[in-house]
Amino acid sequence: MDTISRILNIVKYLIYLLFIFAIFIIIFLNFSPVFGGSPDKDSIKLIQGSKNFIDGKFVNLKTTYTNSRTSEKSASLMDWISPPSDKNPLEPLPTIKFQRDTLIEGKFVWLGHSTLLMNTDGIIIMTDPIFNRASPLPIFGKPFTFKNPILIDDLPKVDVVVISHDHYDHLDSKAIKDLSKRVDHFFVPLGVKAHLERWGVDKNKISELDWHDSEDYKNIKFTLTPAQHFSGRGLTNRRSTLWGSWIISSNTLKAYFSGDGGYSETFKDLGDQYGPFDIAFLENGAYNADWSTTHMFPDEVVQANIDLKAKVLFPIHWSKFDLSIHTWDEPIIRVTHEAEKRNVNIATPMIGEIFDLINLPKTPWWEPLRQ
Repeated sequence: MDTISRILNIVKYLIYLLFIFAIFIIIFLNFSPVFGGSPDKDSIKLIQGSKNFIDGKFVNLKTTYTNSRTSEKSASLMDWISPPSDKNPLEPLPTIKFQRDTLIEGKFVWLGHSTLLMNTDGIIIMTDPIFNRASPLPIFGKPFTFKNPILIDDLPKVDVVVISHDHYDHLDSKAIKDLSKRVDHFFVPLGVKAHLERWGVDKNKISELDWHDSEDYKNIKFTLTPAQHFSGRGLTNRRSTLWGSWIISSNTLKAYFSGDGGYSETFKDLGDQYGPFDIAFLENGAYNADWSTTHMFPDEVVQANIDLKAKVLFPIHWSKFDLSIHTWDEPIIRVTHEAEKRNVNIATPMIGEIFDLINLPKTPWWEPLRQ
């Protein structure tokens, strides 16, 4: 009888613990600032007035493109539980120590993943700033180690930040808090403004746009354009905010920044309407057969660059996080081979390396790490 009583007491305490844990999870999911904010009445009016907002959710453009990827691998549970030993870098990635004063007119620098800085017409623009984890939880989304990590305090004064969508590997709440007083203006898709406001950004410094909307900042035009993707930071708000790509047009530069998205005929439409481009920063990583409609494979990245009529292809969205089942360097190996085969001009700088469109870096810096 004593044994049965002890067992029942253990079960009772376990139930109590599970209940407390469940309450904690519910509170965290509903009240943690990392999940962002809810749109105010002005944002709600813009969202509900968008032709891309249907039945309470944002939707992608209809596409006739079909992606038959029988040769590509789907993501199984074992791919995540037992990955190959070289899936992630076995040593800190080589990077160049960033010197803020060298980012002069016409220069670019890649900070890893989809975060870039560019100086055009004396205005410094940053894309999708992420300097911390690609996850709301501290046990997931750790970035790879860099030999010369680049911190927000290392940056020059940033005039404009553009954000493509609200996924955690593109919108870093801690980074936004740190940048909130250091950036003059933020351009975001519809609905994302609420997140930034919750993290301390003055609402007057935020412009939220729908697809094909444009706004100027000191004679530089920022245009939000479609992408085949989705959004969401919580369990219940998928597609509640808009996602997109950005066109940045100054007197001396026309650049395309893809954010995330699967391949479709949209790239050709954008190339015909807005191109040609001097450079296209295109997502190249975190793909597998199961995600073929929302992330591009490397050969599609090259085709997208051709469709956009871009003079230079710059592959982004790789070398910082473990987000899919492929090895960390597979995306750059595949895309450089495809670009060479199709005679596409590709730039492959190291993280932290300052470059311009005249002297494109093409060093395969990842190759020694395979030996």
